[in-house]
Amino acid sequence: MALPVTLPDDETFTSYFGGEDSLEVSHLKDSFSKLSQSFQYTYLCGLGDSGKSHLLYATCIQAQERGLSNMLLSMREVIDFGPMVLEGLEALDVLCIDDVHLVAGDDAWEKALFNFFNRFNEPKKMLVVTADLLPDMLNISLPDLESRLKWGTTLQIRSMSDDDKAQALVKRTKMRGLELSDECARFLLTRLSRDMRTLLDVLDKLDHASMAAQRKLTIPFIKSTLKL
Repeated sequence: MALPVTLPDDETFTSYFGGEDSLEVSHLKDSFSKLSQSFQYTYLCGLGDSGKSHLLYATCIQAQERGLSNMLLSMREVIDFGPMVLEGLEALDVLCIDDVHLVAGDDAWEKALFNFFNRFNEPKKMLVVTADLLPDMLNISLPDLESRLKWGTTLQIRSMSDDDKAQALVKRTKMRGLELSDECARFLLTRLSRDMRTLLDVLDKLDHASMAAQRKLTIPFIKSTLKL
């Protein structure tokens, strides 16, 4: 089954807004180094724009660079396919599941996730799960699944402030070989949605427009391109 999930190639540990020395990045990198010894499981918890999805993309990219089979499942995008999407995924080396809170209270999904945990719990396997709340706050109906979600390491990630988002935009454009001033980044935050995914989509549009027009990213150019 082809799943509608793609990996942004610039959402790496290097581009993570918290930095490569952050606790969450350091932990995930360390998990890869321990992979040959034991099952590695991490639960990332945070609201809204906390960068959880970015960390999952980065984990999959890291797995690819290490030659490990991997997949990212966005529950928001695959939930309607049903629990059958988990069948056979135990053959992977690394699996990332985003927004697991969306299936809380769904008996079929909860049982399927519990059974998958049991199948996947082996050395040389790595599982990273994200949710908006801690496991015991998700209203999980199946106690055994709640228990499984508490295995391993749980990391709570703070939401990004406007300053964090502005710095992330500046950093991302710099990685693309462009320059976005702090003033331009703050302009985008005041005139557009503060949702980080929306901002990154806009950044893609500005990137292409800048290259096509051979223009720098200035506020007048941004206004003209985005029709603001």
